[in-house]
Amino acid sequence: MAHSERFKGIIEILASGFFFGFLGLFGKQAFALGLSPFEFLSMRYLFAAVMTFCFVVVRSRSVRKVWLGSKVTALSIMLGVLGYAVFSGFYFLALSRISASMTVILLYTYPVLVAIGGAIFFKEHIPSSRVPAIPMAFLGMVFLVWQDFQIGQPIGLIFGLCSALFYSVYILVSSHWLKGIDAMTSTFWIQLGAGLTLLFVGFNSPSRVADVISTGWPLILMIAFVCSVLAMSLFLSGLLKVKSWEASLLSMAEPITGVAVGLLFLNETLSGAQWVGVALVLAALTLVSIPTKASQ
Repeated sequence: MAHSERFKGIIEILASGFFFGFLGLFGKQAFALGLSPFEFLSMRYLFAAVMTFCFVVVRSRSVRKVWLGSKVTALSIMLGVLGYAVFSGFYFLALSRISASMTVILLYTYPVLVAIGGAIFFKEHIPSSRVPAIPMAFLGMVFLVWQDFQIGQPIGLIFGLCSALFYSVYILVSSHWLKGIDAMTSTFWIQLGAGLTLLFVGFNSPSRVADVISTGWPLILMIAFVCSVLAMSLFLSGLLKVKSWEASLLSMAEPITGVAVGLLFLNETLSGAQWVGVALVLAALTLVSIPTKASQ
């Protein structure tokens, strides 16, 4: 893998994490408008799919360029269903039964799952000098959310681990089976699959769809563009240039951005332990980003 391509992939994954990091801010605003999590997510993905479709058509000057062939198109749709819709569903099921901090910690076991899955199924090798980045990043996340560990209903632990599992599958499958596929075009099908699935789950009538759109369309447009069109396409593009375990760790730029957004816009404060967590995650990101001899 050429050093320049790997560097570009690292920048794309980090940028993706930055844009994903605004999801908490936008989500809070959406919930304040009366949108449920599934309503918010379905509109996010469907609006993003429309934007991405328009971008691909304008760029290629042909509607036919959106079609990736039956096999790749079906795979991309399934990645949307299993990678984002099911992952999101399990995440919010966990969130409703255990504390937010415990839910986050369970989700962020996915870098470990990706590393294990990549080694078993795709023979990915993690340089020994980079292995410490995995526990370092996880420990950083523990420090970040340490103050609110609570287990309400134990079934929530299973739901939280399932959210990590399905997101790990999304990363592994995307990194190995979408190589050579235009990231923006495949992102459209992923968004469409996720959006339609969540639409059926989150809404019980067409009138409610109309109410949500009329009430929150400016915010939904912003969420869709920043947290889906930009974030998802950059992640998928970067994922094709770096190892899957590298991408899973680099994507932890998302919670760091979320912390920064909370400090700047939501008047949140950090404890000493949380600052230690930030430092550990940033150190892990730096360690992963340093070129290895194999990537130079």
